[in-house]
Amino acid sequence: MASPLFFTSAPPFPDDVPVAQIARISLEKLANKDAQEAKAVFDACTSLGFFLLDLRGNSVGEELIKDVDAALEATGETMDIGPRRENALHSTYAQMLFWGIMKTKNGKPDRCEFYVVTQDDILHNPSRFCIKDDDPFHTHPFPNPPPIESRRHHLEGFVNRGQYAITLVLRAFSTQLGLPENIFRERMQPDQSSGTIIRLIRSAPSLTPEEKRTGLVAHTDYGSITLLANVTGGLQVLRPDADPSDERGWEYVKPEPGCLIVNIADAMVQWTGGVLRSNMHRVNFVPGTQALVPRHSVALLVRPQMDTRMSRIVGGRIPLVSEDGEDKAKRAEELKGLSAIVWERRKAMALREGRDIMKSRGGRALQPLAAV
Repeated sequence: MASPLFFTSAPPFPDDVPVAQIARISLEKLANKDAQEAKAVFDACTSLGFFLLDLRGNSVGEELIKDVDAALEATGETMDIGPRRENALHSTYAQMLFWGIMKTKNGKPDRCEFYVVTQDDILHNPSRFCIKDDDPFHTHPFPNPPPIESRRHHLEGFVNRGQYAITLVLRAFSTQLGLPENIFRERMQPDQSSGTIIRLIRSAPSLTPEEKRTGLVAHTDYGSITLLANVTGGLQVLRPDADPSDERGWEYVKPEPGCLIVNIADAMVQWTGGVLRSNMHRVNFVPGTQALVPRHSVALLVRPQMDTRMSRIVGGRIPLVSEDGEDKAKRAEELKGLSAIVWERRKAMALREGRDIMKSRGGRALQPLAAV
């Protein structure tokens, strides 16, 4: 999360709203292979699917905080000069990959606008977006707006140092599952082309009763893992035992200085046979006096590299039978040869067409190592 300087410049988070009880995990302890911290992050990601990653006290983490500050500055300046929502609504699909908005269930625009910077652009990987050699998205570096270009080195730091933090989290998962240490990392290597993006997000202030509504509909992320930084509230998670239609089941995530909000996404559920949890979340109106100012966020949405296979990992403590009762052979055959990029496109299309009922996924019991 941002440095304390950003937090002191924003209205305080209110103390009269329901706040989710989220584990706080130390990056420094994960770096030192602390066994208790590895278990704590694993427990958090098999129950709620969210945790706070405390960057303070770790040399890479301290630099990452500076990168987050710069990325939040870039977000505010970019949204002030970019096309407004009315233009984004009429953008082509290619333009929407970079400038865009999202929509609510009834088809109306939500209250978020965003700009996307791809990891492939920042790290000069082959671009997944290029269709032909003269396609503008084939250009490296991509001609982003000036507030982004002037901070390109910080965005590169945000990606590289964010990926360092993710490597430590993935290592904890592997050890807790009784799997080879790099088994998840090798499926989402930063130097390989992927759909991994930095998303700069702005939510408008909620100044009227009509504007005090859900800003981004309930969803799960369909990548691997997400790092989120913001100063004001608005993000809500669904309690694992709650019905998404019951407003009492939604709780705010309180941002904390020096901490990133981390959540597990659908690919990790797929690979672990439903052990890790991808939990429903949404952006509601910002609580208290924070509703009077724009909400700026920066997210690193990490997705598998394009050619990674999406079949479930076999071994360790991963269950042998899928959640719906299919045996491992049947499921493996179904996903045989299915690459991550095809899997992502199918999931995105199913969501758009209403064929994929949105729900939290994962949180299954582990297979005992002795039985493997």
